[in-house]
Amino acid sequence: IRKSTNMNDNKKPFEEYFNHLNNRSFIGKIYHRLYKLPLIYYLARFYGSRILEIGSGIGNGILGAYPSKIIGIDINPIAVDFCKHQGLKAELIKEDGNYPFNDNSFDVCVLDNVLEHIENPTQTLDECSRVLNNYGLLIIIVPGAAGFRYDPDHKIFYQIENLESLDPRWEMVLAFSLPFFLKSKKLSDKMKQYCLMAFCCH
Repeated sequence: IRKSTNMNDNKKPFEEYFNHLNNRSFIGKIYHRLYKLPLIYYLARFYGSRILEIGSGIGNGILGAYPSKIIGIDINPIAVDFCKHQGLKAELIKEDGNYPFNDNSFDVCVLDNVLEHIENPTQTLDECSRVLNNYGLLIIIVPGAAGFRYDPDHKIFYQIENLESLDPRWEMVLAFSLPFFLKSKKLSDKMKQYCLMAFCCH
């Protein structure tokens, strides 16, 4: 009985965050599906067809929007099982934090609203570097101030200068904001959908 209770306790955070991911507003879903995700996918395809979404959640990112084109990974076993039942290609990140893929397996890695959840992103960036090919692209998307405040699980607030100096192995080649491509502190403070997108290469 004690073992069963511990297992349920361990699953509780995953269940809570699974429910949080599933509560996106209708307008938010439309914005993501018709605007943000096609833009991410279109730009990623310039660098190749092998695309990995890290932190793919319940498949409401590019994994779900382009199910035949994307592979997703996540630390949440409930979310991974949910994706697999939907016919999506999702894998569980190993307990040691390593990704279940060989070196140089992908052309693009996408971290869409992931980094802000991680206190120390070193291993995440290490694994992205390992599974990307030598000319691979890392796409990083982080929320603005309003979006950051919205989720109590957010730990680190990133601005452009933080992304530029994030890791010496990566050079930022392009950065802009969404949804209007204009970086604005006022929009960042007021609009949950506002986010920064950075393209980084080895």
